[in-house]
Amino acid sequence: MLPLLAGAVVNGAQACQELHLQATETADGARYALAKDVELVFGRDESLDSETDYGQRAMLYRSEGGAVRRTYFSAGAEDSSAMTPSFFTRCGPHELLILADIGNESAWGFRVFAYDGKALRDLGIVPIAVRGEGNMESAIPFVDLTPRGEVIDLTFTTDVIKDPESKQQRPVAGEDVLYQIDATSVRAK
Repeated sequence: MLPLLAGAVVNGAQACQELHLQATETADGARYALAKDVELVFGRDESLDSETDYGQRAMLYRSEGGAVRRTYFSAGAEDSSAMTPSFFTRCGPHELLILADIGNESAWGFRVFAYDGKALRDLGIVPIAVRGEGNMESAIPFVDLTPRGEVIDLTFTTDVIKDPESKQQRPVAGEDVLYQIDATSVRAK
């Protein structure tokens, strides 16, 4: 099992707690132990790439009887040079909520994944970054996650850039941005 933290209670709901998992860097990406026989890898496996689905991905591996097998892989993050995860435990309906930055020299936003002890699910993309010195930077340090039963409100504590590095890029006041994460998806409200 995950090394879960005791979460604080906010408004009668368990508050999401950031969990710092150690990464093991390899040639194909970064590996994170989720349980004794479960590893999450953020990296690239070119054997999974196609013309329309390529790049960095989340991949879940299980060890059973000495054999390691991949049980899940997400869609590729195309030209993103990395997927850098932040982990949150006891977050609403999720045992582990993962926000993974995507981008190159500049942030494009982040992907949201959920792990329930058995399966990993890709819940979607939040196309939000913050203005940095020269380039867009990760908005994850400015995320506020508030569980409300089976839904998590995802808000920002600073002004953000919506659709960074695109023709639709625009600044938005942090208090005007709300995403909701449920058991199967993330969507703007």
